Amino acid sequence: MSVLIVLLKKNKIWVIVTLIAALLSNLSQMFCTLCIGSLVNKIENRAAIGFSFVALLGVFILLNALTLYFDQYIGRVTAEKMAHSLRMGYAGKLIRNAAGSEKSTDMATAMSVAQNELAQADAYLSNTFFNIFGMIFTGIIATVFLLFQNVILTLVLIIPTLLILVYVSFSSRKLAAVVADAMEEKRKMNKVAYSVVHAFGAVKVFEGESFAMKAYERSVLKWKDHAARTGRWSAVYNTLSGILSRIPLLLLLLAGSYMVIDGKILLGTLIVFLNLQNSLTMSVMNLPNWISGFKIFTTNLSRIGE
Repeated sequence: MSVLIVLLKKNKIWVIVTLIAALLSNLSQMFCTLCIGSLVNKIENRAAIGFSFVALLGVFILLNALTLYFDQYIGRVTAEKMAHSLRMGYAGKLIRNAAGSEKSTDMATAMSVAQNELAQADAYLSNTFFNIFGMIFTGIIATVFLLFQNVILTLVLIIPTLLILVYVSFSSRKLAAVVADAMEEKRKMNKVAYSVVHAFGAVKVFEGESFAMKAYERSVLKWKDHAARTGRWSAVYNTLSGILSRIPLLLLLLAGSYMVIDGKILLGTLIVFLNLQNSLTMSVMNLPNWISGFKIFTTNLSRIGE
């Protein structure tokens, strides 16, 4: 985690700009959805729809597209800058260690980190890091926005979502443990490989090549078994969370339809909720995968910083 904090501090201006872009993108989406809901209400009440209202809706749709593009663009630029800082920081550390070390095993271990942990952390930063935090940010803003629209419908959406979070919390811990086991087996496999390579001359003298290769093959099989187990559990947990995440939508549709028929809310308000609930439920549905992915990322960073 200390390495992540260093990366954020080194690129703090870009990180701040990324957060502002995410906020603007979400706000424009909220107001655009609100205008669409108001348009539906006007049609339902057979009220006059003026040119100014249509123009305002068009402006919000355009702003939503522009801010979404800016958010995606600046997020990718910031992620790449952080990934570049990580690569350059590790390269500097590698050079310093090489200058003060005469052991080939130290360099072999360092190159392994560059090929495995560094490559995975770099890919996570470039492709996933800000997208995940952007979706979580969107879910929080959508919840606050919906509370101002209708408290009862928001509670209908939030309460089952919180119950689902209990399951998600359990599954995330279980999946994170499985992922940690797989990573530990991979590390053991790499250690066996380095030992075989480093001591291959001595092993060959005593005709122990077959013994060394069998030891390496056993470590590879163990890692493959743990990797397959990780894939199976990830599929199970994410499938269940995906099914459960539809429950809030079903309850919202039933409660909202009843309130519309009873005249307690207008159809446009229900449409606003139906459009924005996905921002919340999508976050819940993907939480197990996100948490396990973040666990791998922070573990890789801690090994890079060792």
